[in-house]
Amino acid sequence: MSIHKTWCVTILLCLPASALPAQERIPPERFGSLRELIRPDVSESRWREVAWLTSLQEARLRAAAEGKPILLWSGGGAPPLGGC
Repeated sequence: MSIHKTWCVTILLCLPASALPAQERIPPERFGSLRELIRPDVSESRWREVAWLTSLQEARLRAAAEGKPILLWSGGGAPPLGGC
């Protein structure tokens, strides 16, 4: 793609964002009701009921003994329990 086409595509992609109006702040008296509206229900957070293990070795032993798979949950782009 030529530099001219790249520049035109960049401008076209940025135009809609610049046309958006600034959003108003949430009034303090509405904050509580909006928070309750978006707060997860107890039934939506069932993952909190799981007895998660933080030791990969313990998880491997238990998974092998029970014939179950392992779910490795990682966040931030790095292993949660240290480097491999």
